[in-house]
Amino acid sequence: MKKQVKPILLILDSLALLTFIATFTPLVLPKNTTGPFFLGVPYTMWVGFLISIIFVVLAYLVSLVNKEGTHAD
Repeated sequence: MKKQVKPILLILDSLALLTFIATFTPLVLPKNTTGPFFLGVPYTMWVGFLISIIFVVLAYLVSLVNKEGTHAD
């Protein structure tokens, strides 16, 4: 029998998909520019760091949602 998908899991998956799509938009990759800079680091690199952190947080939240009571110990 198929296990029912939790609504929070659908929300987290949707956020991950939207973040993935936003990664390739001009919001993250400005056309023909290297600026602006923040602390000497280009904007694109800072946004890349933030997107990586967002994906790590989303993966952690998904692991909490899918946590089961049984352990391999």
